[in-house]
Amino acid sequence: MGTHSRRRFLELAGTGTAVALAGCSSGPSDAEGADTSTTETETTETTETDEETTEDASNDITMSSVFHFSEGDDHQKHAVANVANLLNDDSTDTETIALVANGVGVKLLSTDSTQAETVKSLAKKGVKFKACHNSMNKLNYTKDDLLEGVEVVPAGVGELTKLQAKEGYAYIKTP
Repeated sequence: MGTHSRRRFLELAGTGTAVALAGCSSGPSDAEGADTSTTETETTETTETDEETTEDASNDITMSSVFHFSEGDDHQKHAVANVANLLNDDSTDTETIALVANGVGVKLLSTDSTQAETVKSLAKKGVKFKACHNSMNKLNYTKDDLLEGVEVVPAGVGELTKLQAKEGYAYIKTP
């Protein structure tokens, strides 16, 4: 998500919060003597220009998504199909798409993957593929066992955490 889009989102979120707080009561009251008075609040009329700005802002939002894959060979085809579906969805503006594989899911990114050609094709379209080093060790895989272009990360769960918390990626668990 770009700085401009993030700033606009925060502006819109702040406006909604202020409107919600405007309806709050002015203080605590007990059940018997409940304060039933109302407070006048200032309202803002929405104009066509405001609505167009909001619409334009939502159309300008680009997102990054990270797929998490940790399943076996039987689910590889479904995983890459999910990635391809997002990549081909013209209604969703994505900036970056990544897939982080850990556990037996690392096999998806290996040279003996049942979906090796699809992974290579998606990588050529800009999808980033990342393999968990811890899982590779458990499976006795080396960098040479992985498809060209796959990035090795120290820990798959650490990479997922960083992408979501620090870089604003949306998380998608794929089978």
